[in-house]
Amino acid sequence: GESVWVGFFLHTILSEFAPICEARGDPARAERYRDEARRLGNMLEQTWDGEWYRRGYYDDGQPLGSARNDECRIDAIVQSWAVLSGAVPVRYAERAMDAVRTHLVRRGPQVIVLLTPPFDVSSQDPGYIKGYPPGVRENGGQYTHGALWVVQAMARLGSGDEAVELFHMLNPINRTRTAADVGRY
Repeated sequence: GESVWVGFFLHTILSEFAPICEARGDPARAERYRDEARRLGNMLEQTWDGEWYRRGYYDDGQPLGSARNDECRIDAIVQSWAVLSGAVPVRYAERAMDAVRTHLVRRGPQVIVLLTPPFDVSSQDPGYIKGYPPGVRENGGQYTHGALWVVQAMARLGSGDEAVELFHMLNPINRTRTAADVGRY
């Protein structure tokens, strides 16, 4: 299959390496990287699913992380990297993060889940992720590096107070203030 979030990540790498190539006296490579980043950005914009970006596509072209899916309808990492890459229009980046707020940030239990709903009984086969029980690690649980990208994306969009709030939700110190909290953590 194909990963949309890796596409956003590659867009970032190409965009950030172009000035390095230029500084090292290789303007042709810099321009090639910029051209590829633009081409990739145009392709990534086409992964918009109405309210957020799809996570990817299976080998047969079926979407993953789509509102049409019964499991893994939305994924945090791809929404965050849509923002962090700068590859998409800000209005879509903001809507994608609104979807994260609505579907993935759980303020009551103080977690930011990676995807929802978790894989359980659907015929989708995303690989090893489905091997975790629903709600654990990559299968719809809080996966901290992905959650930190949510914090970064919120900050990048100018939502600094919310980014701090989400950071405090993730901070192990705040999650281990009592013996009961330590046991749960």
